[in-house]
Amino acid sequence: MGRKHLSVLMLYVRGCIYPALAVLLLLAAVQTGLFCWLIQRGAGSLDAIMQNRGWWITWMVGIVLVIVLLFRMHGGNYTVRRLRISERAAFLWQSLSCLFCYVLLWLTEVILFTVLCRYYLKLPAAASASEQTLFLTFYHNTFLHSMLPLEELSRWVYLLTAFVALSMGTANAVVRMRYGSKPFPLLLAVISFQWYFSRSLGSLTSDVLVSLLHLAIIAYTIWDAWFNMEEVPSDENN
Repeated sequence: MGRKHLSVLMLYVRGCIYPALAVLLLLAAVQTGLFCWLIQRGAGSLDAIMQNRGWWITWMVGIVLVIVLLFRMHGGNYTVRRLRISERAAFLWQSLSCLFCYVLLWLTEVILFTVLCRYYLKLPAAASASEQTLFLTFYHNTFLHSMLPLEELSRWVYLLTAFVALSMGTANAVVRMRYGSKPFPLLLAVISFQWYFSRSLGSLTSDVLVSLLHLAIIAYTIWDAWFNMEEVPSDENN
């Protein structure tokens, strides 16, 4: 029994890893190109480079592309019917595989921006900069701090609940698609993520409120998947 469910999870992970990697490569190429272009234009400092609106735009486009690819990949119920696992189990494994993709995308962004910023510090134009400059840039730049909140615990909680809400919202959208319903939990998760992602240091109140919104989305997607679907025939008790 456990082996069958592990096989289903691995099937979902293998199915989503290639679309996720394609988006990662595209995003890394675009952002590296943007970084080099800003340097060539004579940006005066690392902070000036990272103030560009293009970072937020490319990050959000990457998130939307991953959501679309995951949704299209999981569309249909053939896998559930063929492997004879419950709809609830399929929902959980889809959520976990989606979470893997979103965390992988976030981790790649953190590594990429760290590498790009370190590269800038080695340029002649940054002769007066130091490792402390890198830390300070991640600390007070709104986008970079939202990507890697450092010691701000409330923002880490926000990021965790945001990715879980996006993951369960994506899996829930697949379930709702099977029954001809609109994926409004996913839409709400995406809108809140885009609207509230980039915020300055010390936004404790908004961190708490948006995290509570994410928890409500998570609770609803679980309730919706558990009680508003028809179970497929299962041989789990055989």
